[in-house]
Amino acid sequence: MVILLLLGLLQLAVPGLAQSPPAGAVKITAFKYSGTGCPPGSAEGVISFDGQTLTIIFSKYTVFTPGSPADRRKNCQVTVALEYPSGFTFTLATVTYGGLYAQLEPGVTGTLAAAYYFSGIPETARSKRELLPPLEGNFEFTDKFATVVYQACGVQPAIINLFFEASVKPPPGSKAVGLITVGSQDLRLKQIYRFIWKKC
Repeated sequence: MVILLLLGLLQLAVPGLAQSPPAGAVKITAFKYSGTGCPPGSAEGVISFDGQTLTIIFSKYTVFTPGSPADRRKNCQVTVALEYPSGFTFTLATVTYGGLYAQLEPGVTGTLAAAYYFSGIPETARSKRELLPPLEGNFEFTDKFATVVYQACGVQPAIINLFFEASVKPPPGSKAVGLITVGSQDLRLKQIYRFIWKKC
């Protein structure tokens, strides 16, 4: 009895502790994707057990220059259906890009852009990161979305539409190398979206 009382007081004392669904209660029920950066069989989605993150993993996403315009810019549209206990709503607060290998010679710039919206809600949240030369190696960084968009309460499943674009841009007439690509099968391009949950 004393332990239960202490747990109840702890939930009241720590803001947000009771504002998330129970562990294991958030599940992906559908996962679809298409685009020049994610051919069939090259993407997957994973929800963390605590329901706090959604990870999208790409295994064949490469942009490079010198090359054709299609080689320099690629995108992927991902649609994820989520089920979770009623009485909650959420937004995607940040996106973390990790597991990337980039090589940008002098004069070549790179861009990584992410966006999401919920089906039935007109607002779109966006994030964009510019990569500047010289750059070579793997890296990870986290960006906030400029707009806070919450899923409507009482809508199940929640349909999240995610958009990702990577590009490299050389100076006019330059043969300088620019590359954003998969390093190996164990070092895949991934995006980690962090949720903020709250009670409806």
